[in-house]
Amino acid sequence: MSKVSVVVPIYNAGKKLDKCIKSILNQTFSDFELILVNDGSTDNISLEICNKYEKQDVRIIIINQNNKGSIATRKKGIEVSTSEYVMFVDADDWIDSKTIQVLYNGTTQNNADITICNICKVLGQNGLIKKVTKSWYFDGNKLYEEDEIKRDLASAYFHGHPFPSSLCAKLFKRDLLLYSGKYLENIKFLGDDLFYNLEMLLKAKRIKMINEPLYFYRHGGFTSRFQPYLFDDMINGYQIQKQVIEEYYQDTKEKHHNGISFMLLNTFKTCLQNLFNSELNSSEIRAILKNCVSDESLQECILNVGALRHFPEYFMNAIKNQDVEYLYYLGERLHIKNKPRKCVLNLLSRIS
Repeated sequence: MSKVSVVVPIYNAGKKLDKCIKSILNQTFSDFELILVNDGSTDNISLEICNKYEKQDVRIIIINQNNKGSIATRKKGIEVSTSEYVMFVDADDWIDSKTIQVLYNGTTQNNADITICNICKVLGQNGLIKKVTKSWYFDGNKLYEEDEIKRDLASAYFHGHPFPSSLCAKLFKRDLLLYSGKYLENIKFLGDDLFYNLEMLLKAKRIKMINEPLYFYRHGGFTSRFQPYLFDDMINGYQIQKQVIEEYYQDTKEKHHNGISFMLLNTFKTCLQNLFNSELNSSEIRAILKNCVSDESLQECILNVGALRHFPEYFMNAIKNQDVEYLYYLGERLHIKNKPRKCVLNLLSRIS
């Protein structure tokens, strides 16, 4: 049995998958199994690349399944894994050659449930532009324990603080992954990492932080695409956060309710813009907006005292009065304003 299982969920990753797999096989730490879960890719390249590497390295296991989405794909990888520790690498990202060794040492030397390294965001096939994530959570390579985890780490997700919410760049105890995930039932995609992590943070006894950027995250492109599930995931995520606050944060409930209300309203602005990334006509967009502003959770947030201090009165009143025409106008303006930036990101993400 290997010491570490590395799970790579794959959907139409194309040639980017080559760099990902090579970076994993080229580790200074060799006692791992590599589980490649092909989630029904239709690009005729991803599975071919998987098969090529399977012939070269006995540590590789390929799971080929019909398309089930990211949540089910990761779950399948965890179920197939045989190691005590599991980590994820997204198919279009790559890792430093010493990543597994550093994460494994951090875990075993500190008896940690989760060890987290820093991330370097890159643009371009070969990392044309790089930016290391800046976060005070990594200061001093700290070891967090139970009360600190709940107070400083888990609660960060209620306020949009830069504590890493991705499942990547982390080494988990397999049992922690296997027996968590109850908040994912109503999430289609947006926030699946965050809510999986949130549950595990609340269960973890020790978490080790490592400031060294050992994971390379390929940034750009996705945010310009229409996400039909965005509003539903946003609302369901808000309800999950409310549930967690009620269960674990009675003493600081008001503060955290302020945070999740602010985040919901902020994400709603993204939803407005997202509608104009679609091929929906104006009547269809207006119908969706009408449904959105009648949602009880969104209407609840505009009454939150903390949120009222942060958002313009005209925006809050438009939601309160269900003013579809104004929100349509706002979404269109946000879409136009952000279009040049999206074009640049998409262009840079394609540069090889």
